This record gives sequence, C-alpha cells and structure tokens, in this order.
Amino acid sequence: MATQEERRAATRSAVIEAATALFGTNGFDDTKMDDIVARAGVAKGGIYHHFKNKHEIFEAVFEAVAAEIAAEMRQEIAPGQPPLDVLKQSATGFFRLCAEPLRRRIFLQDGPAVLGHDTWHRIDAHHFGGLVTSALGEAMEAGAIRPQPLKSLSRVMLGGIQAAALDCAAQDDFDAAAKDYLSVFAGILDGLK
Repeated sequence: MATQEERRAATRSAVIEAATALFGTNGFDDTKMDDIVARAGVAKGGIYHHFKNKHEIFEAVFEAVAAEIAAEMRQEIAPGQPPLDVLKQSATGFFRLCAEPLRRRIFLQDGPAVLGHDTWHRIDAHHFGGLVTSALGEAMEAGAIRPQPLKSLSRVMLGGIQAAALDCAAQDDFDAAAKDYLSVFAGILDGLK
C-alpha cells in the first residue's frame, strides 16, 4: 500500500506530466486548470494542495523541462573530449533539444513571458550555467583559451546562447537560425585561444 508521501509525489508527478503535454501543445494561455485536472486524472483539490495556481504549475513544468534538457545534454558528452569541443557540442545539443516543438513552446516561447525574464534566466542558468562555467574553466586550465575572469566570461557566453535560442524560437525556421548562431558561437570560442 502506498504511503501518503508516495501518493502526494504521484499526484504532483501526474499534474506536471499532464501540464507539460498541455502547455507544450496549447500554450500557457490556452491551457485551463480544468484541462490539467482532467488530463492528470486527479481531483482539483489535489492540484491545489501542491500548486497555488496555473503559474506555479507552469514554473514546475519549466523547471522539469530544463532539467530534462540539461540531463540529455550531459549524457551526450563523451568523456575526455577537449573542453572547447564540449562547449560546442553542448550548444549544438541545446539548440537541437530546444527545437522540439513541445520544449520550444514551454522553454523558449512561453517561458520568458510567463515567468518573467529574471526567473526564466535564473532557472536556465541553474541548469546550464554550471556546464558552461566548468567547461570554460577546464579550457583555461588546459591552456585551450587564454585566462580571463571566468564568472564574467561564463555569463557572457550563457547570455549569448540564451538570446540566440530565444531568437531561433521566434523564427520560421528554427534549425536554419540555430545553424547560423552555432557557427558564430564556434568562431567566438576559437577566438578565445
């Protein structure tokens, strides 16, 4: 028999899973709480036990999508690669994963508008900032790039990737726009040598 804690976790998981599908397909504005209730198969009170409102559900969905993208990116990095190659591969993976329609809608289109830029940036930096900072730090230690203030460089690089991804999501052809940005990103990294 499931414990109360296990039932709570299952309800929360069902809500996030249902809301992810709905937000990714319909968008934040066109998803109603009743839609989430019906799809999750839980009582409305069960949802309100975990989340105050639709905005809180969206933030939890956004966090889950960001964590999922970051985990997939990390899995794709082969051990022992040069740090600059890790950065290039990670950026390529980030754009590829964000191009998927559900993720693009949640992460790049609705995310900044619903959460506000500060919250969106904070969550994004939490999941991806560490990867950028560690790869740049390793590149400096290995002599692959010249020494400079790591925190500042990491923020500039992450900010550039974020801005590029947001622009790609606004374009008719995400992949073509991403290809151009990835080429520029590679050139910037090569220029740090």
